[in-house]
Amino acid sequence: MKHCKTQAERALSSGNSLFQRANWHSRGFGAHCASQNMGNREVKRVKGSRLVPSICALSAMSLVWLSGTFALAELPMTGDPVLREAQHAETHAEPSDEDLERISRMPRLISPSDLEPNPSVSVGYPNRGLLRFGMRINDEKDLQVKVGSLNTRHGTGELVRLIEYAAHEVAFRYPRSRLTVGDLSRPGGGRFVPHKSHQSGRDVDLGFYMLSRKSTPVNNPVFVPFNGKGIGRQWGTIYRFDAARNWALMESLLSHPTADIQHIFVANSTKRALLRQALRERANPELLMRAKRVITQPRHGAPHRSHFHVRIYCSDDDRPMCKDRPPFYAWHDRPSQAPAVSALQPNDS
Repeated sequence: MKHCKTQAERALSSGNSLFQRANWHSRGFGAHCASQNMGNREVKRVKGSRLVPSICALSAMSLVWLSGTFALAELPMTGDPVLREAQHAETHAEPSDEDLERISRMPRLISPSDLEPNPSVSVGYPNRGLLRFGMRINDEKDLQVKVGSLNTRHGTGELVRLIEYAAHEVAFRYPRSRLTVGDLSRPGGGRFVPHKSHQSGRDVDLGFYMLSRKSTPVNNPVFVPFNGKGIGRQWGTIYRFDAARNWALMESLLSHPTADIQHIFVANSTKRALLRQALRERANPELLMRAKRVITQPRHGAPHRSHFHVRIYCSDDDRPMCKDRPPFYAWHDRPSQAPAVSALQPNDS
């Protein structure tokens, strides 16, 4: 006991005076050594006497290191509070104002598809085409694939990234929002019921963001049809159209830096609700003009009262195998490369 404590004290006293703050280690360790030596004195006196010096030496070295660490961590770098704060920031590499501004411009979230190669090719037209090397969209924190669409969740890389981008943007503005994603295309494209289009990986159905009767945000993995007053009913539950989150979705889709939207098919009553919300929020005039042009109710087929049907233009990489039809808008990059108008009406879905 005495030998063990003597080594610990000798090691502590040989260090810097700052290490004296760790004396409680020495006292606690001395008590531990005393109990251990007294318990083993009658059983293994000789063997214990050989091990105690080595153990005490290693423990003493550990005490020196620990006490030095604790003491140095508390050392003030300067007596001036302002200088001390500046030195602390420099030591810990905290971001400057320029760094914070640069960080704020970075993408908010990296999607899984952003880390994958994009070999997808859209072939032909939306209503008469194929999809080669399509990219699969997967459930994430901010989006979920609708029940019944698990086998039709492939699209071009541009479309999948557009959906993920829009879902993340809405969730960033309205936390815990989750976009419901319906049909895209089959893995190889081609026709499947009940759609005329969705054949070449450039079409997707997106569900509405909804509210409960008490105006609480709801994430429902199914499509719910809404009437002209923005009220929907599904399995006995009543929902309200969430104009704020759905307009945020439109803003995200229409402002994407690389994918150009050609159509957003939806019922006229839903379009009016979206435009009213845009005016209420004083939306960007250019973005509002795009929304008025792109959001339309189909002239043929269902009016789309339960979802948005979104279609994008061909990407530059997919031309000339990928084919577009009118309309072509001024903000679209390459309208001059589009083929001639065919028999299909522009807003057939």
